Amino acid sequence: MNVRKIIAAAVAGTVLSAGLVYAQPETAGQGTSSAAFVQGADAFRSGEWMSAVFLLRKAVSYPDNFTAETWYMLITAEMYAGEYKSAFNDCEMYMQKFPESAYISYVYYHKGRALFCLGEYEKSVLLLSDFCHQYPDHEMYASALFWIAESFYAGFNYNEAQGLYARLVNDFPSDSKAPAAQYRIETIAQRSREEKLLYLLKETGEEYLSAKEEYEKQLRLSGAESTMDVRRRLVDLQRRNAELEKQVSDLVKEKENLVAQLETEKSHPAVEMDNSKGSFNYNMIKELKEKAQLMQNMIDEKNAEGESK
Repeated sequence: MNVRKIIAAAVAGTVLSAGLVYAQPETAGQGTSSAAFVQGADAFRSGEWMSAVFLLRKAVSYPDNFTAETWYMLITAEMYAGEYKSAFNDCEMYMQKFPESAYISYVYYHKGRALFCLGEYEKSVLLLSDFCHQYPDHEMYASALFWIAESFYAGFNYNEAQGLYARLVNDFPSDSKAPAAQYRIETIAQRSREEKLLYLLKETGEEYLSAKEEYEKQLRLSGAESTMDVRRRLVDLQRRNAELEKQVSDLVKEKENLVAQLETEKSHPAVEMDNSKGSFNYNMIKELKEKAQLMQNMIDEKNAEGESK
């Protein structure tokens, strides 16, 4: 069963129970607790996450509402609202109070996601890896793999990340995270290409300057005739340098085009429970902009250096 259907079923069942209680003769306290839950559930169903968080927190403060279902709704609302620290704390409490709950595996997953969103990447990897070990057939298994890979990616461990992204794409091609995983694979491949090009550009530039100095030295000592080999080498290096600069410049333009494309998108299939600046889409655009600017700065600095020689 899809996680959203499970949440909907929990909401419907608990609302029905609350409605029955509310309809019976009751004390003032019982009426207040039922009303608090019904209001929170209504906000949850409407996707008004901050209101849902506020109202459901109020609801669980009443003993009548201190149930696995109500707390699970609160944790889910907190994740959607970006209240990751509160969600993490509530997940810990939930796992202690309701270890036999039907939603315990989902709470386990939310806890790992909350750690990722809080920047606790190593802890997120450990917890989500344990989730995958305990629940190999879970519907959130592929999503857990993705966030483990994202944790590795955020920690610059690209080899580990790439392997997990590839596994997700190959083993779960229809999962909503597959397009984002494929994008990351391409990003890592492009990053490797960029680093290689920039290294070659640096090495060739240094070799060019060295050859230029040698050429000028030979020209002073021996005259033009004895410097032909050095001159030919100098011309070859200039050509190679220009080719590398062109390739790097093309990569910068490619990144700028991708940034423009991403900025026109309203959402990304990899984003779940996250509409803040911590979203996959926002970080992706920010990273591309910074990388493009860095590469452009390196080209500009190198050209300025060459002009000053």
